[in-house]
Amino acid sequence: MKKIVLLVAALSFVMLGNLSLACVGKTIHLGISNANERLVAEMASLMITERTGSTVAIDFYKDSNALYDAVKQGKVNILVENAGRAQEILGKAKGATPAMGIDLIKSEYRKNMNLTWLNSFGVTTQYAPVLTGDTLNNYPALPKLLNKLSGALSNDTYSKLLKTVETDEKTKKIAKDFLKSKKLI
Repeated sequence: MKKIVLLVAALSFVMLGNLSLACVGKTIHLGISNANERLVAEMASLMITERTGSTVAIDFYKDSNALYDAVKQGKVNILVENAGRAQEILGKAKGATPAMGIDLIKSEYRKNMNLTWLNSFGVTTQYAPVLTGDTLNNYPALPKLLNKLSGALSNDTYSKLLKTVETDEKTKKIAKDFLKSKKLI
């Protein structure tokens, strides 16, 4: 009986040790292709880092084509997207009013690109984090965590924060201060 208990304890120790090493050294890559996305990208990055301990690298791409190429190559785990550009990516005309509802965009992204569109940050250009299928499988808690930012930014607040970023160029600090004010980190 004593040998069985020791064997179970030893196996448990080995298994737990391997689980704890699963995320060590891994970096989550968050891709953006527009300078206006930098602020929400910093907020998402800080949320992930503060709440999970995972390292997040924000990668800037010259345009949406380069960003989606990186997604296809597995170089990007999360991207920040907006409804207007999503319509263009899906081949729908972008107009003054969205031709596609956000639910249809989410469905098309999931079905055609294996990308999961999360809830909007709350800004009228409807910026939202979008996760790759692999990222969703490897980090199943990320949607719940990132959806805490859902609706956190009104248009007025976002505009004010963007102006502050333009003058101070301290995007990470401004993002961190905002998240702390909302008690998200």
